[in-house]
Amino acid sequence: MKKLLLVVFALFLGFTEAQAISPFAKKPIIREIILVKFKKNVTPAQMAALNKLIKDLKSNTKTVDAVEWGKRIDYTGSTKDYDQCLVLKFKNDNDLEVFQTNPVQLELMGKLIPITTKILKFTYKTIKY
Repeated sequence: MKKLLLVVFALFLGFTEAQAISPFAKKPIIREIILVKFKKNVTPAQMAALNKLIKDLKSNTKTVDAVEWGKRIDYTGSTKDYDQCLVLKFKNDNDLEVFQTNPVQLELMGKLIPITTKILKFTYKTIKY
């Protein structure tokens, strides 16, 4: 009986250790960062349409896992090349590929390109250390 209890206890410890380690064993995710510099003559209506499209991006696509959109904060005054940043998170390469041809993504770029002077797009796969 004692041996059985020891075996069950050992199995239980192994299970709880595996649960504690599992968050670090997740697959890498894909992130796409899009930095934009807006033209000086962008109208409030153009910005409102762009903001609405970005706000609804996740709910209008099945492949985007998370969306972040924000204005540049520059405490040092050294970087004025870009005004805002859009960060998109994808679960895998396939989701990113599907998103690239999604009509919502094409609409986003169609609204973004005419009102910007510069766009920098950087896509990467996360690495867990």
